[in-house]
Amino acid sequence: MREIEHGSEMPVYRQVADAIRDDIEAGRLRPRRPLPSEVHLTQEFGVARDTIRRAIAHLAELGLVRTVAGRGTFVRARGQAVVEIEPGVRIFARRPTTAERDTMELADDEWVLVIERHDGSVEVLPADGAEVRAPGHA
Repeated sequence: MREIEHGSEMPVYRQVADAIRDDIEAGRLRPRRPLPSEVHLTQEFGVARDTIRRAIAHLAELGLVRTVAGRGTFVRARGQAVVEIEPGVRIFARRPTTAERDTMELADDEWVLVIERHDGSVEVLPADGAEVRAPGHA
């Protein structure tokens, strides 16, 4: 469980929001990926669900996360994602699905890059926010 100072002058929801923001800025929570569930966060921080909701609302006000009804809360993209080409990786562009368009906040004319890795994992990124690099190239 993560440490929260209940006697602090800073409200508990702000402490939780700051900890989540630190995770976003450190890359532990990645752009366009969902935040852990409210239930998970209540257990992780040892606080009430309402406190988690206030923390998420605060992060949304700061523009760090976006909540999509029925889908969850996602980390907003900042800057450009870098995809390293590896052996066995397949990368292609296509039009996004409706769900992807909503989640990534894409316009109707935008495309996505699909990265299929050799381990079976798939990552979908907005094409205009991704850079593909060969190993050893900056």
